Amino acid sequence: MEALVGIYTPRIFGAQIMSVWCLCALLLSLIDQTEQDAGHQLSVKEVTVYPEKSDISDNGEWVLNVKWRDEFAESNQPEKLTYDIEVLRTEKMTTVHYETIQVTPDLAVLHHWKWTSSLPLQCTSHSVKLRRRDPHQTSNWTQLYTYEGQDLHINAKTELVYPYDQVFLVGSNVTFCCILRTEEVQSFNSSKFKIRISNRTFITEPVHFQTPTDSWGVDQHCMVDGSTVFIGYPPDDQNLTCVTRDLSSVECHWKNGRKTHLEGNRSTKYTLNGRVCTFDQCVLRENNVTRWTLIARNPLGVKTITDSADPKHRVWLRAPRNIQTRVLHATNATLQWSWDMEKYTSFPMTCQVELNGFIYNKTFDGLGLSSIVLEDLQPSAYYTAKVQCGSSKHFYRWGDWSEMTTITTKEEIPEAVDIWMQYLEQNTYIVWEPLTKQQSHGIISGYELTISDSKNTIHRGLETPLCHNITYGNDKRDQIITITARNSAGLSPPSSITIPSYPDNGVNISHINSSNGGFTVFWKESFNSSCGYVVDWVSTYSKKHCAVKWRKIPSGHLSTWIPSEFFQPGVSYTISVYACTADAPQLLQRREGYAIEQRPFAKVQNLKIGKQEGRKLEVFWDTVPLDKQGGLIQGYRVVTFHTDSNTTISTKTTKELKVSLTLDPGSYIINVSAYTSAGEGDNATLMLLVEKSIYQMIVGTVVGSSVVALVFVIISVLCFRKRNWLKKILYPDIPAPKLKGEWTKKMFYCDQLTEGYMKCEIQKGCNSEHLPASQESGNISHTSRVCHARPFYQNTSESPVAVSSSPADTPSNSLESSLLWLCVEKLSSIIENPTYNTTLLGSVDVSQISELTLEMQDSYLPAPNFVHNNSDVKNSLGYKASPNHYDL
Repeated sequence: MEALVGIYTPRIFGAQIMSVWCLCALLLSLIDQTEQDAGHQLSVKEVTVYPEKSDISDNGEWVLNVKWRDEFAESNQPEKLTYDIEVLRTEKMTTVHYETIQVTPDLAVLHHWKWTSSLPLQCTSHSVKLRRRDPHQTSNWTQLYTYEGQDLHINAKTELVYPYDQVFLVGSNVTFCCILRTEEVQSFNSSKFKIRISNRTFITEPVHFQTPTDSWGVDQHCMVDGSTVFIGYPPDDQNLTCVTRDLSSVECHWKNGRKTHLEGNRSTKYTLNGRVCTFDQCVLRENNVTRWTLIARNPLGVKTITDSADPKHRVWLRAPRNIQTRVLHATNATLQWSWDMEKYTSFPMTCQVELNGFIYNKTFDGLGLSSIVLEDLQPSAYYTAKVQCGSSKHFYRWGDWSEMTTITTKEEIPEAVDIWMQYLEQNTYIVWEPLTKQQSHGIISGYELTISDSKNTIHRGLETPLCHNITYGNDKRDQIITITARNSAGLSPPSSITIPSYPDNGVNISHINSSNGGFTVFWKESFNSSCGYVVDWVSTYSKKHCAVKWRKIPSGHLSTWIPSEFFQPGVSYTISVYACTADAPQLLQRREGYAIEQRPFAKVQNLKIGKQEGRKLEVFWDTVPLDKQGGLIQGYRVVTFHTDSNTTISTKTTKELKVSLTLDPGSYIINVSAYTSAGEGDNATLMLLVEKSIYQMIVGTVVGSSVVALVFVIISVLCFRKRNWLKKILYPDIPAPKLKGEWTKKMFYCDQLTEGYMKCEIQKGCNSEHLPASQESGNISHTSRVCHARPFYQNTSESPVAVSSSPADTPSNSLESSLLWLCVEKLSSIIENPTYNTTLLGSVDVSQISELTLEMQDSYLPAPNFVHNNSDVKNSLGYKASPNHYDL
């Protein structure tokens, strides 16, 4: 028993040790698992989800706020804590946003995160869950924290559309949603609200608003109801400027930016240093503030602008009041005004005046300035005036203009008139220029004219004329003419001129060229000149008196330019230069010319034919009238036309008043025109008929007859000398046939065959003159042709036919002869000799057939004649035709 105990005791002890080790391992595993579970515990606590509220949140909430606390955040934590945040649309658990953020660990504060939704939060419920992320491990997600949307409210009586009555920036993309009642979902069908995000909510595609809306906004309809939104811009005001106007308060002005297109409650609101202002200005009663801040705010944004300055350096005075004229003279006036601001009376200021729309050339300074004196005014003149003032110590800008006032100065005696003279057709005229408004110093009521010579003095009063004719008595003497102008203030200083009794017209007239549409006049210095020179000009051919114009030139000047405004185109002017002396003016030079040349205004005059000798004649004319020439005549153009052919015969130019022409007999038109440097005038036309003379006719007849006779003689001589050549060309000799050498003889035979046909045969034999007798018979060749001969035999016998020709042939045989000739013609087509004519002769038992000609080829010309008889035929060649054949 003891033995057994001794044996089992160690085994029991080992089992116990094993149990202890297993227990320890189990404890260690539990401890490790506990620690691991502790690491995955949620550290995010106190999670709050809520929307960001505003004045129009009920019309659409867009920003979802999430706040939480991390209970494991300690000071020894990393510098930043990392969290994963996920936003879902609760009903369908659709993730709409996922983001990883980092925050600073702090147990004392709540962590805060914002998310802006693409559609209003009221459209459907949104849930948020978070988890913390460490470098070594990530915690589990928190539970869902939900912000409920309006789609969970099942007691709605009608559909809801979000957003509505809200403002969006131009260029925004806005998504609208429509929350339906439960019973409307199944039948809902909209072309805009197509996307379903919950059981009762449908949304649109993002709507892009590219342009601003008007005051009525833009509507989006779902079924019955809808929403209205407004599209515009945020404030963009600029240039805030603050000044003082009454030296006690500050006025601030700014420039409005572009139009926001938002009105009513959505329009821009302004505050300046915390005080509500109007849309473009604001007044602060404090005068010691040097910095101003303007805040412009509307639903789309805020604009802040500032300005700073010392108000004493920003003085903008108001307008003077009750401005009026107190003292008036001919050349000066006094203006007075008052101020509404009490502090203006001791304020140092400077003022300026606008007179007749121009700033007066002097400024006025003083404390509380209220009157000024305007000098150097024109007598009897009407003025308008207004005043503005500014700070003279720290000038910032001119103040407002006062109201307009009027000033009328008093009259003063006129200035001296400008007097001159004109000679016209043995008459002398005194002329003077009318005084301008500035020169008359009032209203001119008339003129006083005094004419005096060595014996008499005449006074005359003239009301309005500016010209007077000077007459001479029987005893001509130099006369002194004096003119004065008169107004209510008195007479002007006198103007005098001495008129010589015998005007010096002995100066030669020369030509003057124009200069830029006017005239540049030069003259030599005159030692008799004591008061300068006078240049006058008048139309050369005008008979109008008192039309002269003049210009007085001071001493020391020997030229002047008269501009084009004093001259008319195409008019000749006479320009005279006088020396102004103590006595009568002395004429120095006289010239004529055109300031602007034109083509002649009229035709040449009295176009006519002068003496005529045969074909030569002269054409004469008178020049264009002087007052119609339009310029300096440079010459005349003469154009001659032939009336019948309407062609130009000649064109000539000449500077004389005639031209010589040489014309053939016929009718002509002659055009003559004058031309200047500006062009050619109209044509003067002359019609002319040039006839032949008796002498010309005799000469023409004799010459024509002589030419014909000479041609006939020449032709006759040529024909006589060339008579043999002409005979050979026109009447060549026909050579007789020569039968020398080798030649061929052709014979024609016709035999009757069966009824209605006949056989014709040609036998050709060669000359045996140079052949042996044994070969003679072998030189005959045969050519035959079968022809239809019924018409031929209808009146003949069956015997062979011989063809002959006789004048006694009757017309009844013509048909048979023609048929025979047809057969012969077929045979002749194979004969290879040159063509010549022969006559088939012979005797026949029937009536004679008309003469038949057979064209055959032969190398000889036919004999001119044949000898005919009924029995045999002999030709000029000496051969005989057999009765039954035809020799060819």
